Amino acid sequence: MPWSTPTVSDCRTALIHAVRTAGRTVTQACREFGVSRKTAYKWLARHAADPTAPPADRSRRPHTSPTRTPADTEAAVLAARDQFGWGPRKIVAYLRDRGQPAPPVRTPAAVLRRHHRARPAAPPPVPPQRFEWPAPNDLWQVDFKGLVWVGRRKVFPLTVLDDHSRHLLAADPCTDQTMATAWAVLWRVFGEVGLPAAVLCDNAFGTHNPGIPTVSWFDAQLLRLGVRPIHGRAYHPQTQGKVERFHGTLVREVWPTTRRDALGHFAADLARWRAEVYNPVRPHEAVGDRPPAARWRASPRPRPAAVPAVEYPAGAVVRKVTPTGDITWHCARILVGRGLVGEWVRVEEADGDVVARYGDHPVRRVPVATLGSGGML
Repeated sequence: MPWSTPTVSDCRTALIHAVRTAGRTVTQACREFGVSRKTAYKWLARHAADPTAPPADRSRRPHTSPTRTPADTEAAVLAARDQFGWGPRKIVAYLRDRGQPAPPVRTPAAVLRRHHRARPAAPPPVPPQRFEWPAPNDLWQVDFKGLVWVGRRKVFPLTVLDDHSRHLLAADPCTDQTMATAWAVLWRVFGEVGLPAAVLCDNAFGTHNPGIPTVSWFDAQLLRLGVRPIHGRAYHPQTQGKVERFHGTLVREVWPTTRRDALGHFAADLARWRAEVYNPVRPHEAVGDRPPAARWRASPRPRPAAVPAVEYPAGAVVRKVTPTGDITWHCARILVGRGLVGEWVRVEEADGDVVARYGDHPVRRVPVATLGSGGML
């Protein structure tokens, strides 16, 4: 059978009774139990002060903490955490912008840990490769967020984000993911804040001709407005990293509080959060812990009343795009994309290549030597 090992509190109780009841001297009891006289007198004094209290260790926490975070600051940190779900850096920036005492970042981090509001620490990530366009409206990132069930309907919020300032230009719930639906949202935003220099989106907004760069209907509308379309490569969401990161913010901070009973309620809650919290209030680490509105300004390029037609200089050689998305040049068929069906493209030969341009944008470049190979080029 295992040996019975007495606990420390049992040994302390035995020492006390050896002195108080059995009549042993303190020196004899210390020798028997293997403790110092200072320790023995400490437990004898505590027993004399309260004979009913067990001989257990007391907390060593100080009775007063002069450097402890003030109660009002601690309450403000917890209130910001409960309202927005932000971390220490955003909370400090938020308090500073409100004219409240802004402690160092480590202070709200300690407050959140103390009140069990902190998330478990994640392993250190691989250092990211960052890029940022130098000014507002140099580039917008556009993408659909994964489906959300609203009123028993599938809804796909379309988000439009300025790359430089992280200003959220649109977050519209859509019931489909077609180019026409995305264009309707983008056309409205163009009318509100002007035109950007370029729009970055994934390949869902482009053509689907593997290895052949062509123009989609969505791209054609942008080109006619003087906006350059850019697409990330397939299966590489890091190219649209800012809008993808923003979608994570929606899941963490917005979805738990938005109403899902009707599309109108969902849209209103999303619009309110964009206009009242995200753009003017929420600090963003990538822009120096300032809200996006601090770095945003509208574009100086107003949107026209309608998408203008493409014009070519006098004497230019043009070809009309057939219903199959190609043009004919010297009895060869060159694919330029179904997005240009019915449009005119300019064709010219330069440096041994046939170059097809839609406006000023080069759509295809095909070597002249391949024109007699037959089939679609």
